[in-house]
Amino acid sequence: MDKIYKPEVLEKKHLSLSDKEKGSINNITLGIEEVEDYIKSFAVESGDIVKTLQNGHPLNRLIKNEKDETLGYIACEDFVPKEAYIKYFGTNASSGRNLLSEIPTFVEYAKEHGYTKLNFHGWNNRLNNILTRYGFERVRTDNMASFLVDFYEKSLVEEKSNEEVSQARINAFEEKYLNKLKTDYSKTLAMFKDDIKVEKEKLINLNYDTLLSKLTKEENFIFKERQQVILKLKLARYFQNKEKSNEHNEELDVNVLFDALIESPRFIDTDKGSIQRLFEVHIQKTMQNLAELRKKRAELVGENDLNPYEALFETQSGKYYMARLLNMPHLEDESLNMGTSCVGTSDHYYKEILKGNIEILSFRTTPKINKNTNKLENDSPIMTLEYNLKTKTIEQMKKYNDEYLTSNDPYFKDVIDALKNLRNTKTDTGELRDFKKINESELQNFTVKENYVLTENGEVYFKDFDPESNVFVLKIGEMNVTPQTSKIDAVKIMHIVEGIKVTPEEIAYTANEVTKQTKVFVGKLENGIFDRISNIEYVYTKFLNNRIKTVELDSNIQYPKNTEEWVKAYNEQGIQLEDSNINKMLGLMEQTELTEDYKFVILSVEDLGFDSSATYEKICEKAESLGLELCAQDDGPKLRLSYEQLMGTYFRTGMKSIKLSDVNLRLWSVNHYDDGTRYLDWSSGNADFKYDTSNKFAFRLRK
Repeated sequence: MDKIYKPEVLEKKHLSLSDKEKGSINNITLGIEEVEDYIKSFAVESGDIVKTLQNGHPLNRLIKNEKDETLGYIACEDFVPKEAYIKYFGTNASSGRNLLSEIPTFVEYAKEHGYTKLNFHGWNNRLNNILTRYGFERVRTDNMASFLVDFYEKSLVEEKSNEEVSQARINAFEEKYLNKLKTDYSKTLAMFKDDIKVEKEKLINLNYDTLLSKLTKEENFIFKERQQVILKLKLARYFQNKEKSNEHNEELDVNVLFDALIESPRFIDTDKGSIQRLFEVHIQKTMQNLAELRKKRAELVGENDLNPYEALFETQSGKYYMARLLNMPHLEDESLNMGTSCVGTSDHYYKEILKGNIEILSFRTTPKINKNTNKLENDSPIMTLEYNLKTKTIEQMKKYNDEYLTSNDPYFKDVIDALKNLRNTKTDTGELRDFKKINESELQNFTVKENYVLTENGEVYFKDFDPESNVFVLKIGEMNVTPQTSKIDAVKIMHIVEGIKVTPEEIAYTANEVTKQTKVFVGKLENGIFDRISNIEYVYTKFLNNRIKTVELDSNIQYPKNTEEWVKAYNEQGIQLEDSNINKMLGLMEQTELTEDYKFVILSVEDLGFDSSATYEKICEKAESLGLELCAQDDGPKLRLSYEQLMGTYFRTGMKSIKLSDVNLRLWSVNHYDDGTRYLDWSSGNADFKYDTSNKFAFRLRK
């Protein structure tokens, strides 16, 4: 027998009752034994049941059998918008169907029509008891014409407090503002000429990602979605203004911008104001702070008290030495002597030193003893270096007034000598300061030709360079490996740039070249390609930066089963949860059992083949066409627990989104910041939400 209510069919026809149907309705009403006779007679004699049934309400129904005989009715009326009041409900004993089993369908049908509540007055105690099993609750007792009757109600949507309603309005406005910012970003990108648009977007993303990794680890620095979107928009405007003014030097000092943002965090609360103006304000504040430092120093008593630096070593010439700055007075002195240097104008750098995140080093002139005074003199800083202990990177290397090193500096050879020696010294924890790289921005005065290596002895063509030698390398020019590169050259380039040691036979450029011996794949990803390259260690869509990582989820681990267990497990491992949305998502996600180990690949939107930003829906479709599968909804939380993620990296999980509301779909973001902090975060999982080419996603490898 057909259902009385079909949510997929929203009927709009009004009931028009025949005299026979009206008579049947009255007889059914008078035959309900559980309701008092006076109430039944009043409803029938007033004609209100028939009138209500014919009022056009979408939930009104006559219940009939195959012979078209009337067996019951449901009559509703709206006294409050979006609330359906069930005024009359009656059946006879011979209805031949379990009408109560259709209540869930009735509720869904009401929701389809936009109703938020269902309510009724309970004249029938037996029916009242039954309906409470379906979520109806007694709200109050009303006096109806001297009859005391209970009022029952069921909410069809989650009710919100005044605070929640207020927050919802704020969130709605924020969503509109974010959409406007993203539109403005797209418009700004569109203003670049077609032949440089992709290059400019990569430049924006490169600077943004660097700032993202630094800002997200700052305590008490608000860097949520709004600030992130605004920062990217302002970066785009900065490079667009450079293009308009025909300024060809496109280097952006990310470290100075970082300092300026820490100093003026509200700069990225709104899209007003330019980065160029921020730089100007930063310089003004730095100069003001330096003036205050000079005044403070002039007023100090006991200025000659000993507070020595830690001298690490002298250069071979004996003219210079490298020192480590140990305390705030050291940093203040460095700023006073280095013009616009801001290492001592706030406590930011000192706090990072105390945390064990960085060291501030000072390349200085070697002091000499004044024979007349018997005191050391001319201990002056030449260059200030910031060394990141976590990433083993020299983040900054600045001369007076934030100038960069050049090969014409009289102390250039001594700086190279100092950098070589620095790698042989040890930190307080006993680790060598064998830095892996110097930040590109600090070497912008050195132009290295493509396929050349800049060493302490000058530029050397890559074919003539021996990567096994002990020659100090300052900077490597651009070296690409493409399907057009000879595999002999590719072997040499990979050794120089990545330290990969392979033979030409172990390199593949296409899926057809892949063999059991293949160790490196460089090329475009074709449909179904992961069925062939899933076991290759080094996979690049573009050498050097676009390497695809493979990670594994261990099925032997006992993963949590509910929200409470997940939160406990994260707390035990020191993993941070971004906000309350994480707990909600943990409770809503589908839990799966791992019966075997699963492998995942982590790749960028660009790796997937997109030249510009792409919607989340298109990203997932493309991944599946390459032979990958969507992650399970609990893969992200599991990876956060078990995967030893590199510091300074983050990725999202390509998955069926978790629905927090009709317009609020979420997916997981697994983050490991430069300071070692591990986070479980979330990102938008809406199908039409666009992600930039640099954004990375994890997908399952197909079994």
